[in-house]
Amino acid sequence: MGQITRTTNPTRLRQIDKKHFLVRVRNDSSDGRVFWLDSFDYAAADLDPTVLMGCIAQAGSTEEYFELGPVFEFNKASMSIRDIATDKPLKFRFIFNKPGESLLVGYADGVRALDEAGNLGSSLVDIEPTDLNGIAWRLILPEGKGQGEKPNVLVERSLFPTAASAVNQPWFGSLVMPEVMRQIAIAIAKAPSALDDSETWISAWADFIIALGTDLPVESYEDDILAQENWADDVVRRFASKGIFKHHMAEALADMEGSSS
Repeated sequence: MGQITRTTNPTRLRQIDKKHFLVRVRNDSSDGRVFWLDSFDYAAADLDPTVLMGCIAQAGSTEEYFELGPVFEFNKASMSIRDIATDKPLKFRFIFNKPGESLLVGYADGVRALDEAGNLGSSLVDIEPTDLNGIAWRLILPEGKGQGEKPNVLVERSLFPTAASAVNQPWFGSLVMPEVMRQIAIAIAKAPSALDDSETWISAWADFIIALGTDLPVESYEDDILAQENWADDVVRRFASKGIFKHHMAEALADMEGSSS
């Protein structure tokens, strides 16, 4: 089967839940960055064992297609993705077709490697170690509506080799996460109606904002930059007052005082 790009239209295809996939990524001394599909529960996905599976590894405008074979005995070997961009979020798209037929019968979009994102599936924000070439971190917001997508914090791999190492670093929690929250809050304030649209990535943030104890932004904010910034400031203040961030701040201060003694 020829290459199926990330722009293939999946309309009317059955969407396979991402929870059925376990993808892993590592840096290999000979092949550079490699990935492999560790497991796929085709029975839970309700697929015939003979259905063929393909995978598109994609980051930014770069992508590469791999044929993995029938789902009941798919190829588990590691495959090189040295030519895939390292300064963009790495995601995988899986596509399925019956043997001898090119028509797709199912797909799964936006699958993340466990090793890249860490075990943070329940979080509203993904964190992904990558090569940023001198930049410590950057936030990537989903493009367009992005149903089921999340904001993604790219972190320099040499500083944070895993997502967990970033999450547990007090300076990361104190200095990075409040600014991440500010940028997300500004994006929400620019499109407040999206909070009621389940087809957008923004809608998942409604309960979180309410739990912070602040009001949801109103439609008049869309064209009012000052109102957007004031609302975002309030969100960040409430966000940073949570216990975990007070703990991070206390650890950062203790670290600073220890370094100066």
